[in-house]
Amino acid sequence: MRPDLILLGQTTVDHVVPARPGAWRERLGGNALYAAAGARLWIEPERIGVVTRVGAGCPFDPRAHLARAGIERVAIAATRREQLVEWFLYEEDGSRRSLPRNRALRDAGGEGAGAGPEYLAHLEAQSPSAADVPAQWLPVRAVHIAPQVLARHEESLRTLAPQSGFVSLDPSPHYSTGRSVEALAFALAPATALLPSEREVAHLVGEDGWTGLGQRLAAAGFPEVVIKRGAAGAILCERGRHPERVAPLPVAVRDPTGAGDAFCGAYAACRLQGHPPTEAARRATVAASMVIECEGADTALALSPNAARRRLES
Repeated sequence: MRPDLILLGQTTVDHVVPARPGAWRERLGGNALYAAAGARLWIEPERIGVVTRVGAGCPFDPRAHLARAGIERVAIAATRREQLVEWFLYEEDGSRRSLPRNRALRDAGGEGAGAGPEYLAHLEAQSPSAADVPAQWLPVRAVHIAPQVLARHEESLRTLAPQSGFVSLDPSPHYSTGRSVEALAFALAPATALLPSEREVAHLVGEDGWTGLGQRLAAAGFPEVVIKRGAAGAILCERGRHPERVAPLPVAVRDPTGAGDAFCGAYAACRLQGHPPTEAARRATVAASMVIECEGADTALALSPNAARRRLES
């Protein structure tokens, strides 16, 4: 049996450094796992397939973590490069920044080396390609592609879009920052839904504001655009329709890691289910709010679908 929804994304090892003195935690993370956590809140886990990569020396088994969440269809490709390890440094106000802990990546540029060519090459090796998707899983009803380097996104869209009924994509700031609306559409237009966060497209906001930006992206070639704005909610723009604001939910912030990825996984799952974009965005907001209130991918993968439905109805 092939999955109905395929999620392509990365697996990382996260070293979490708290704002105040406390335990320094090592845990499995990555956008593939958080997208799966969001998706399984709205569709049965057996309908989900996850495609990811692990590097040499990874201390965790992503397959086992996903299996505990009921997700058995997992394709893991191995890369000979050292497993990517990220430091997540938290501040008192809840904000955070990250940088690679891998010595070679730090030595290539020190703090902020995450935007350098050595890091991007490492990230590309750590990112699954369309060739990593099992042939028996295709064609598929829906695909979500989590943030990756541009070469991977272009390849995945080129290969998978013709074999998928719906494709959502979350762009990466490594290539989206500085690109025009037209350049993004040229590179990513095969996507059905573009799901950027503020960070990826903030440079494109003009006098028409976030709503106007969403409309310009939709007009440029994306049938659906959802701009994730964190505590400000989200902006939904469909080609040829009036834009809508999706209100945020009140949350007790515990850890914002993975909230945007969970939103995207949930959105794709809900569109697969036949929910219109507005309802899919509402349910995706629920998924993101629940992930914000927990810590770590394992906890996110254990969230209750029943709790998600209750939150939606409240």
